[in-house]
Amino acid sequence: MNKKIIGAVAVIAVAGIFIFKSGIGKRTPVKVAEVAVGRLADSSLYSGTVVPGELVPVYIEAPAVVERVLIKEGEEVSKGTDLLVFSNKSILENEKAIKMNALDLKDINLQVADLESGTLKLELDKRELEIKELEEAINADAKKLPTLEREAKVFAELLKKDGVSSIEAEKRQQAYDNLKVELGLNRDKYNLMVVGYESLKRELNIEEAKLRSQLEKLKLQEETLRKREEQLKAPLKSPIDGVVVKLDVIEGAMTSEGERLLAISTKGESRINVEVPLYQANTIAKGQEAKIISRELNGNKEYLGTVERISSAARDVRGGKDKVVDVEISINGENDLRPGFVTDVEIAGKVKTNVPVINSFSVQESDGRYYVYVVENGVAKKQEVKVGGRTTSSYEILDLPVGTKVVVNPFKIKNGDKVKVVE
Repeated sequence: MNKKIIGAVAVIAVAGIFIFKSGIGKRTPVKVAEVAVGRLADSSLYSGTVVPGELVPVYIEAPAVVERVLIKEGEEVSKGTDLLVFSNKSILENEKAIKMNALDLKDINLQVADLESGTLKLELDKRELEIKELEEAINADAKKLPTLEREAKVFAELLKKDGVSSIEAEKRQQAYDNLKVELGLNRDKYNLMVVGYESLKRELNIEEAKLRSQLEKLKLQEETLRKREEQLKAPLKSPIDGVVVKLDVIEGAMTSEGERLLAISTKGESRINVEVPLYQANTIAKGQEAKIISRELNGNKEYLGTVERISSAARDVRGGKDKVVDVEISINGENDLRPGFVTDVEIAGKVKTNVPVINSFSVQESDGRYYVYVVENGVAKKQEVKVGGRTTSSYEILDLPVGTKVVVNPFKIKNGDKVKVVE
């Protein structure tokens, strides 16, 4: 009898060990969340690329050779950061240009001084004096002519009465005729002298205007050369805080006057470019809300944005197999996004309120169908559900009652597993 009891105990012990090792009766710990009434903004998720906002180009005033490039594309810089260093050869050539410009300035100043008191000015003054002298002579003769005319007439009458000799009468008439002819010639001469004077004066003024124009150009050139001198002697510095988005030169490159060297994007003013499939483009409108999600090593960062621009034309991608519409998203407020980064963009559609929603991590998708795991009497049961609107964080569930407990992250269990709900 004792032997039977001992045998039964041994069998039970072995069975217990087998059950323990095989995991029969073991319950998988799971967390659950309830289907709850909430707010859901129907949205679509796209991939976007960060592009720079306002671009500040950096130019060079003078031809120069780039000796060293101190930054690279994508690098963040602060106002005053050293960007480029130019060669000594460029500095020496600019100094030579400054000296040549100084000589040209001196020459033009001498020519201006000569116009103001030189040969042409003396000739102009001489002609002006001659015109004044002739004008005075004309005025005097014009006053004298009527008197001679009266004398000639009086002597002509006296000649008729034998009061004077014919010689006396002819003398008076000749004096009148000579003065009249001389007065006419002097007036013609006066007019010609005035025309010549005005022509010479105009020529002098034109020459002076040309010289003064050249003088102003040389002064501006001097100012430019001095600025170039300052720019070339010290490292080129960043004018703003931002990110270098484009570097147009390399070490050893010869730049030309006015050439762009690089471009800096103002910090915190980046935008997002999104390629939206053509069949979805009609669901997007200017002014719609958007959420930008940056996946980073130290965690995701989210920013709010707004649909700013929608292209009016579609374009081909992937060799013409698909068509997309370019959409530009502006970011509300400051951000740390750098040009070239790839982000997720969730563009909000219509807002739904008072709808049953669950966490998106509770839903599994397979072949276009959606499934959740509900817990009934300690057992996980896989159940297909109908989904309405969805976002990256929430799903609208159309056929589960509010309050239903659904497993969160059900990736370690399968249908029929025994589970233990934990906090």
